[in-house]
Amino acid sequence: MSVPAEPQLSGPGHSNDEGFDIRGTIDSAGWTGLAKRALALAALVVLLDGFDIQVLGFSIGLMAKDFGVDKGAFSWVLALSYIGLGVGAATGGFVGDRLGRRSALLLAVSLFGAFTALTALAQSLAVVTCLRFVAGIGLGMVLPAVAALIAELTPIRRRGFAIALATSCLPIGAMLGGVAAATILPSMGWRALFVLGGAAPIVLGLVLWFGLPESPRFQAARGTERDRRRAIATLHRMGQPVGPATVFAGQDGDVGRASAKVLVGTEYRRDSIGLWAAFFLSMLGTYAFLSWGPTLLVAAGFNVAASSLGVSVFHFGGIICAVLGGWLMVRHGSRIVLTGYAVGVAVAGLWLFLMEPGAGNSLILVYAQLFLYGGSVSGLQVLLYSLAAQVYPVTVKATGVGVSGMVGRAGAILAAFVGASLVAAGGGWYYLMVIMVGLLVAVALTVVKKHSPRAARSPRLEPAAV
Repeated sequence: MSVPAEPQLSGPGHSNDEGFDIRGTIDSAGWTGLAKRALALAALVVLLDGFDIQVLGFSIGLMAKDFGVDKGAFSWVLALSYIGLGVGAATGGFVGDRLGRRSALLLAVSLFGAFTALTALAQSLAVVTCLRFVAGIGLGMVLPAVAALIAELTPIRRRGFAIALATSCLPIGAMLGGVAAATILPSMGWRALFVLGGAAPIVLGLVLWFGLPESPRFQAARGTERDRRRAIATLHRMGQPVGPATVFAGQDGDVGRASAKVLVGTEYRRDSIGLWAAFFLSMLGTYAFLSWGPTLLVAAGFNVAASSLGVSVFHFGGIICAVLGGWLMVRHGSRIVLTGYAVGVAVAGLWLFLMEPGAGNSLILVYAQLFLYGGSVSGLQVLLYSLAAQVYPVTVKATGVGVSGMVGRAGAILAAFVGASLVAAGGGWYYLMVIMVGLLVAVALTVVKKHSPRAARSPRLEPAAV
């Protein structure tokens, strides 16, 4: 199906006979101070999201001792946490498209902040399990709302880079969680770590309440008189001189009321299938290492300290390559960049297969392999959120991103079981899995039609879904 052309812009404020073109105005206005502030606040939410996702993993040893249970008893806690993240991804998308991206983020930080803090009071493993499931819902709600909000406030030439900057804060938060755990756990215990993980998002929620704007494109798409006035007010804050009687033109790709059925309708079915496959496989490849990588390295003959540093190198590669990939997507479009990252995953897996890490290998060589692996697969996972925000129209953008994230979380859950079997069978089988993940993601990306274009293209050639 051909992509509808972007409406022609004319007159002050990009108005035409059908009304004010809000999308064209945002794309041509430049990166405003309000959009940058929204990006900074959203990035802080994602950072705390990454921090709170990891606090349980860092605390399991002390919690098991405190509750008098074996560490293996936490398997169900971890599994339900991942399920909560998947439920939260879908919930965050639904809330973001029904109530607003800002409302979804406020609800998310309230949920994961409050239930992370309450975990500090838990006196049994059963209570921890319930609290982490609900906290997981809040944690999973974050990325769909962030991706939708940043996509709709940022001009097209900065959009992919801005989303990559925000979502790359997830592994940064995980790394900071490791630093905090190393400082707090030995002296203050696991409960203090959960207090910190809960208090920080609650405080940030107050800041969001006063400082985070709503997407004017979402407000305009709602169509009510109240939301029309709110969109005008938001545009004024962005420096756009729109009058109080302004009427907004319909936005390309508008499908009316938000519904997940749109994702599998004729227009978006192919893109959804490609996205879901890419999300599922990239999270399978990422979480297989995060769950079992340290065990794999220890089995290969490395000590615990070297193995832990290997995980940090994996995270660091993801951060660097996510930001770099966002910058490259602006210049070359998403198709070539994401496909290149998928091929990078396969190359990293082949390198690891041919030169399997072992005690006799140079640590520098092993860390180089892990940097390429983490940079490709974790960077790919982050950048896929930018692509998902590109594919779907305003009225189902957060839902589309959220369902994609939910499918991806299923890959993370599967990784816990598949990774264990592959590690038990030997590192070679694990690395063959990494090769297959990269190749299959590359195939999935060819299915997606609405890839983001290069910045050099005219905005009117941008796919209608954005």
